[in-house]
Amino acid sequence: MATVSSPTFTFSGKFIIDTGAYMTVIRTSRIDSIGYSARDMTKPFKTESVIGKEFGYCLKVGKFEVFGKIFEDFEVAALDLPDRYNIDGLIGMNLLNQFNWCMHPQKSVISIHHDPFIGG
Repeated sequence: MATVSSPTFTFSGKFIIDTGAYMTVIRTSRIDSIGYSARDMTKPFKTESVIGKEFGYCLKVGKFEVFGKIFEDFEVAALDLPDRYNIDGLIGMNLLNQFNWCMHPQKSVISIHHDPFIGG
C-alpha cells in the first residue's frame, strides 16, 4: 500500500514494484480523484511496454508515502493502466533508488531497507 496526497485529498492504493519502470506511475483516474489533472503536467510522458506505446504526463504530487518514508513534491507519471491488473500504480526506479533494496529471485522476494546514506 502507498498513500498519495494533494493539498486537499488523499488516497491509499495498491502499488506493485516494477524494477523495469524508471518512473513511478499512478493510474490517471486516481490522480483525478485527488484533484490533479493534466493541467498540473510538468512534462509529457511516453513509455513502451508489452501492451504497446503508452502516453501520459508527469506531475508532482504533494506527498507520496510508501515503505514508511514520505516523499514531498514527488514526481510521478499519470497513465491509464489496464483495469485487469487491479492496481493503482507502479513503484518505479525513481522511488526505489531512494532505498537500499535487494532482489532474492529464488525466494521471489524484494527486500527494502532504510539506509541513511542514500536518503532512505
